[in-house]
Amino acid sequence: MTTSSSATGSSPSQKPQQAAPARARLAYDRTGRGEPLVLLHGQGFSRRCWDPIVDALAVDRDVIAVDLPGHGDSPRQPKGTGSAPHDLAVAVSELLDELNLPTVHVAGNSSGGWVALELGRLQRARTVTALDPAGLWRKSAPRHIRVAMRQVRLTAKITRRVAPNAPRTRLSRGLAFMQASGHPFSLPYEPVKTAVHDMAAAPGFRETLRALEKRQFEDGAAITVPVTVAFGSRDRVLLPGVARRRDQLPDQTRWVTLTGCGHVPMFDDPAATADLLLHASNPATASTLGEPVR
Repeated sequence: MTTSSSATGSSPSQKPQQAAPARARLAYDRTGRGEPLVLLHGQGFSRRCWDPIVDALAVDRDVIAVDLPGHGDSPRQPKGTGSAPHDLAVAVSELLDELNLPTVHVAGNSSGGWVALELGRLQRARTVTALDPAGLWRKSAPRHIRVAMRQVRLTAKITRRVAPNAPRTRLSRGLAFMQASGHPFSLPYEPVKTAVHDMAAAPGFRETLRALEKRQFEDGAAITVPVTVAFGSRDRVLLPGVARRRDQLPDQTRWVTLTGCGHVPMFDDPAATADLLLHASNPATASTLGEPVR
């Protein structure tokens, strides 16, 4: 079964769909069977970034890929509502209420990994998996991340306007994802093209970026379920010693390295990323992954 809900209409590339809850504010796709697994994308991306691994996950999980507020097909946060990772987690919690899901397995990448951790703090998670999560820095985002995100956004907007179907060549894809990928010159066309489009088009990019870069993830001790944090060995965005502090994570966290992957591991190694998410979203195997956080 595949279900899709979109604030502006569903993607034409989707399979035949069943009606979604009429009250759903956030756009999402739902497919597969098994325990529910919610997927949360990073800053400037959309639920489409999970396309390389959704089919593999859907064999054993009820996969719900969500567009966070102000990204993809989801509208910005309502007026007067914050755009920090905690606020986005509250918005996802409202979607879970609409879907009659008190708790779910949650996985997120980059800023979506931070939102996943916040859902753990809100007691909405059965397990939490954070892939290259943002927020594990001291007080606020490092300057190089602030500059890089604005540059990526500007480049994406220029690319989308000048060459809507770019980047077609391996060279141009490599240059576009040089910082975010572990092997940028080997990336396939469709995920990169979609990511560039999403980065350029995200209506809530500015407010969500400003909100997340002013703070850090805190009070992870409030999370009582299994937590897995994984960083790609070639992540050049969130650097060791700068953005990978462990002190706010709960004691039961397992720390994993995804060999050869960059900041967006589902692009670099879909099979390994899917395998990790399946094991991390199983409480019986989550505690066997990687190494203890402390």
